[in-house]
Amino acid sequence: MLNAFLIDDEPKALELLKNYLEKIPYLDLVGEARDPMIALEMLQKVKVDVIFLDINLPNLSGVEFYKSLPHPPAVIFTTAYPEFAVQGFELEAIDYLVKPITFSRFLKACNRISKTSPSESVKSIHVTPTFSDMVYVKSGAVLHKLLWRDIRYLEKDENYVIYHTENKRVLSRQNLSDLAEILPSYFVRIHKSYTISLLHVQTMERELVNLGSCQLPVGNTYRQQLQESVKRFQQQRK
Repeated sequence: MLNAFLIDDEPKALELLKNYLEKIPYLDLVGEARDPMIALEMLQKVKVDVIFLDINLPNLSGVEFYKSLPHPPAVIFTTAYPEFAVQGFELEAIDYLVKPITFSRFLKACNRISKTSPSESVKSIHVTPTFSDMVYVKSGAVLHKLLWRDIRYLEKDENYVIYHTENKRVLSRQNLSDLAEILPSYFVRIHKSYTISLLHVQTMERELVNLGSCQLPVGNTYRQQLQESVKRFQQQRK
């Protein structure tokens, strides 16, 4: 059994979620609150594995509330405002339910908690997410979650950037130069059109970098920067 906690300032929404939870055999409702301040106090007294959390709350938004928790459990956001979905993804929420919530959609979200065995599920949802090793990339209407370590290289394509991993390409309307501010230290610009991950470099020549799946050119103006980045990378890994 996993312990669930409900936070929603709408009585009807709370009642609906309680009715839904009663039908889920592996979830046990251990508490509910309409005010986030009251919820904070209650959560100190009870073990919780997953919170069903409304975003539009009095005094404190659901996102701010979740960020304030020192050891946050898993979270499934519930809200009438789909525009907050990106914030939910950034917090690595299990799911994001938009009201009115049907039972079939609620069940689908709950099943994501219990994909593994019960013991593995409880263990996994108590791990605090690490956001520094991932990036959320918007491609059209779709938001892709990528791990930085899986990205082999970034390619400039006019007003777009293509994120290349082993299994897919994600096209996003971005500027390659602007991304330099958020890239991990093992990414380095080697050409006006390419930024590579040193994690995936197989061999290097004066004018070429071999990433296994492809070879990319090294621009003259970026050659010294590449050499210095490789030296720093080697020192960091010692």
